[in-house]
Amino acid sequence: MYKRGFTIFFAVLVGSLALAVGLAIYDLLLRELALSQTATQSQYAIYAADTGAECALYWDLNYTDNDKSAFATSSLDNPIVSSLSCNNQNVVISPVVGIPWTTAVPPRTPTSATTVFWVSLGTALSDPCAKVTVEKTIVNPGDPSATTITSRGRNTCDNADPSRLERALEINY
Repeated sequence: MYKRGFTIFFAVLVGSLALAVGLAIYDLLLRELALSQTATQSQYAIYAADTGAECALYWDLNYTDNDKSAFATSSLDNPIVSSLSCNNQNVVISPVVGIPWTTAVPPRTPTSATTVFWVSLGTALSDPCAKVTVEKTIVNPGDPSATTITSRGRNTCDNADPSRLERALEINY
C-alpha cells in the first residue's frame, strides 16, 4: 500500500531532474548563439577597418602625380581625392556620412595635415563602414612625411543600433 506513493515521487523526481538538465542545456545554447553572433559582427567590423586602411595605404603609396601624395601633407597642399577609388567606388569630397566614400579635411598647419574619409561597404545604413584618418606630418623638410593611418571599422553605420561594434587598425610609417 505504501509503495505506490514511492513510484509517483520517484517519477516526479526524475522528471524534474530531466527538465532542469534540459533548461540548463537550452540556456547554454542561447549564450553560445549570442557569443557567435558577436564574433560574426566583430569580423564585419574588422573587415571594414581593413578595407579602409588598405585603401588609404594603397593610394598613399601608389598615387603618382608630380611626386605628390593623394592626401594633404600640410596647409600648402590639398588632398587629391577626385580621382581616387576603392572597392569600385569613387572617393567624393563631401563630409556626409551615408555617401559611399566621403572626405573631410580638418584644419591643417604648415607641417601637418589630417584627411578623414568614410568607407561604406554597401549602400544601406545597416551595412559595415569605416572612418579612416590619414595624418601626415613633415618632420624634416625634404624628407618623406611621417604617416599614421587609423581606420575604425564598424559592423553597422547606424549610430542608433545598440549592438554596433567598432574595431580599429593603425598603420605607422
